[in-house]
Amino acid sequence: MTDPRLVGNGVSRGGTRRTFLRQAAVGGGVVLGGGAFAASASAGHLDSVPDVDILNFALTLEYLEASFYVQALGGAGTTGVPGSSGAFGRGDITGSSIFAGFGGRIRSTGYEYLSAIRDHEITHVNFLVGALGASAVPACKFDFSSALGSVEAFVATAQVLENTGVMAYDGAIRYVDGGDNLQHGAQIATVEARHAAYLNLINQTSPFPFAFDTGLLPSLIIKAVQDTKFITFCPPLVLALFGRLP
Repeated sequence: MTDPRLVGNGVSRGGTRRTFLRQAAVGGGVVLGGGAFAASASAGHLDSVPDVDILNFALTLEYLEASFYVQALGGAGTTGVPGSSGAFGRGDITGSSIFAGFGGRIRSTGYEYLSAIRDHEITHVNFLVGALGASAVPACKFDFSSALGSVEAFVATAQVLENTGVMAYDGAIRYVDGGDNLQHGAQIATVEARHAAYLNLINQTSPFPFAFDTGLLPSLIIKAVQDTKFITFCPPLVLALFGRLP
């Protein structure tokens, strides 16, 4: 059976990517935890998970996403996100077969929209680093070269990462107690969902396949990300964080 993880040649358009999406529930069709809604005395959870851990979990994912787009498209980077000359320029993106069958408007704006997603992810990193202050965990080190062999592989991998990001925010938000933290998390999550919708569209799948998105436990998101082999090193503080998350 084809390995569904984002390893080796990255994610191809077709069976491998679809298999990964199904198994990771990226499409939103799997509901874990026994129900769509849960009530409790504290934001949907009874265990003790400090907001700082959930915010650092979100920051670690934003480090990953921002690093992915900077390695793909180039940019100066930011805290925890090294700058890069990028694997693809405007001509590579607009000339890609990924846009076959779309009108000229979608093709001509592809580079701008993908660059805007990169900039959003950098902004999310900067916001969370600023919000956490001295409590912010350092970034892991990432190598996305296996997913950047072609524009098609880049865009397909971006689709998986953005949909996984939506599941991560939806699954972690139940552990957040602070009202401001809840609001900020929701404001980032909805932007991640807009990214996912655009990437679903240009990968020729439904931008909004279901009436409810799926949330996954932080531990399941961490395993899915580690299985991609995109992480080459994580500082001890981050590994300790992973061990504390639900």
